[in-house]
Amino acid sequence: MPAHRIVSLVPSQTELLFSLGLDAEVVGRTKFCIHPAHLVQNKPVVGGTKTVDVQRVLSLRPSLVLANKEENSREQIEMLQRHCPVHVTNIITLPDALAMIGDVGRLVGKEP
Repeated sequence: MPAHRIVSLVPSQTELLFSLGLDAEVVGRTKFCIHPAHLVQNKPVVGGTKTVDVQRVLSLRPSLVLANKEENSREQIEMLQRHCPVHVTNIITLPDALAMIGDVGRLVGKEP
């Protein structure tokens, strides 16, 4: 079943979600997730990429949290993983980025 309540802790992945037409499904973002401005402005902020308010995230009842190894704190991600599904990416190369796009597409029911 595709994720229907998504909190994104990664600015580039927030943009990807909106590019996939998932406005209604995005229920939370970080203060650094600022694009596309006209769509993110009404989405709740859950802190910064390294200062995530875990309780705020959990209060949004996410069916998926998108995180990144370099962007987010391991401790906060591990706390979230105890309560909800968290997809952690580790993008180093262009093929990693392309794989992430495919992975996220599958998780949210937007495969090619």
